[in-house]
Amino acid sequence: MIQIKEVKTKDDFEKFYGIYEKVYGDNPYFVYPIKKDYLKYIKGQNNDLGMFPYITIMATDENEDCLGRLIAFVDTKLNDYNGLKVGYIAEYEAVDNLEVSKKLLDRAVEFFKSQGMDTAKGPVALPGGDDNRGFIIDNFDRMPSIMNKYNPPYYNDHFTEFGFEKYHDVYAYRAEINDLEDKVAKLEVLLPKIEERYGYKVYTADMKNNLKRETESVYQVLEKGMPEEWEDFSPISKEEITNIVNAIKPYADEDLIMIARNNEGEPIGFTLALPDYNEILKDFKGKLGILEGIKFLLRRKSIKRLRVFVLFVIPEYRDKGVTSAMYFKSFKNAAKKGYRYLEGSTIWDYNKKMQNDIEKFGATIDITYRIYRKSI
Repeated sequence: MIQIKEVKTKDDFEKFYGIYEKVYGDNPYFVYPIKKDYLKYIKGQNNDLGMFPYITIMATDENEDCLGRLIAFVDTKLNDYNGLKVGYIAEYEAVDNLEVSKKLLDRAVEFFKSQGMDTAKGPVALPGGDDNRGFIIDNFDRMPSIMNKYNPPYYNDHFTEFGFEKYHDVYAYRAEINDLEDKVAKLEVLLPKIEERYGYKVYTADMKNNLKRETESVYQVLEKGMPEEWEDFSPISKEEITNIVNAIKPYADEDLIMIARNNEGEPIGFTLALPDYNEILKDFKGKLGILEGIKFLLRRKSIKRLRVFVLFVIPEYRDKGVTSAMYFKSFKNAAKKGYRYLEGSTIWDYNKKMQNDIEKFGATIDITYRIYRKSI
């Protein structure tokens, strides 16, 4: 008999994590998250989950083994900003059993209704995150980049069988850096003239010596550059930005983080890329002890893929080559450091401007992730 229980005890959280072994085993494309970090993450210790109503649940059998799990939450800040009543589903994993998925999703919907919601969406990142968004619907034969989701194909069936429909797709674009050489060479000639004409310049971020200034710059760009019509986003606070910057700082390569400034020194755009540490973490199977730590340090400079996470430009500079200038400098630095591939993700299907910009550089859609929606 399948039962749904809230995850509360240390043993419960161990089982919540342990579902990965049941679902993925030694699947070569799945990367186990580092266990100690992941347990902090799902407890809301390094994100904004604790600010909102949420439940962490799992489906168990008669032996109390975990067969599936999820986190359901209500982002009241996002809902209030956009005038919505949406409950969100995150961290869904389950064995291939429709009874298990139905009971999990039933409980999530029950929770959403108790909070006055009329819509369910998922899977999404936990509040304040930019990870594990959507289910893969194509190309299951490759390893996603860091902080992106991998899943079996049947997860999509679990949601559609329950009545979920497509809400939006988000894309992971891929390019080989060597293939961009011609475009980079042309931009090397054109961009100085464009920058001079419109009065701006692109710099690598100084995370070591001017972290506070760079964090403030990112905040200022997001404050002006976040489109109001994006209903899945809300204005971000300085505290949230600071938390994000502090979280990524240990893993960041500042040569891959660009900030554009006008002639007065004011920030007008930024882009963030990280090395794809999945290339190393895939061999650790969730462990990060002393031995794994040494291996990580020895191998981190051998990583060949990077992930471009975000790129924002304030409205008055959006048609003045700033995006191309930031891409250009990122790609040039990446090539110097030996990176061979880049992934731009995740880009929403309605963000045509970003799609056009990255496609101009020769990148193509590699993986499609689907986010689902259901009226409740």
